[in-house]
Amino acid sequence: MYTLYWSHNSASIAAHYCLEEAGAEYDTVLVDMAEDGHKKPEFLQINPAGKLPAMRLPEGGIVTECAAISLLIADRFPQADLAPAIDDPRRGPFLMWLFHLNNTLQPAMLRYYYPDRITTEASGIGGVKEKAKEEIAMLWSRIDAHLAKNGPYLLGDRFSAADALLYMLSTWQECCPETYRRFPSVRRLAEKVRARPAIARVAEMNEVGPVVA
Repeated sequence: MYTLYWSHNSASIAAHYCLEEAGAEYDTVLVDMAEDGHKKPEFLQINPAGKLPAMRLPEGGIVTECAAISLLIADRFPQADLAPAIDDPRRGPFLMWLFHLNNTLQPAMLRYYYPDRITTEASGIGGVKEKAKEEIAMLWSRIDAHLAKNGPYLLGDRFSAADALLYMLSTWQECCPETYRRFPSVRRLAEKVRARPAIARVAEMNEVGPVVA
């Protein structure tokens, strides 16, 4: 059985979506970030980086990083159709979007939410947040343009694990107010993903509400 270490509204949500979509046998361990559970010694033995998500594999061993966990689940449960096969022409675009979201958009968001990690000067925190907001809006604009032309999903008419990650990030709107109003194709994708039964079950557990303007 897989064991997912998670916290409400953390980056564990997308991995949780994929486990549920795959129909995998799994259990969960709540690591309450609001109570600094990710900094406690027992969790640091799971992931010394003190970050979520982390997942224990049935055969033993721990995998961390949301995109890595999502990709592993997709490849281990091909019947769930969460990712194109290795020889599918869409495999490259799938990997590109999955890692773009994880390595480019999400870090920009983290710069907004944790500006103190970027500067040692308290006077610089406001500037870090404002610059992050600019970058996040620019990234959403590019994604929205792609979806408007090629959507409704990142791979066209095919849902994938990358869309689950995009939906998770689209709900983090403090760093980009009115995301769904400003980027209607992102909203269209979010509505379609949120309507999936497996996604809805996990979204409710993680306190992610319905798509709103």
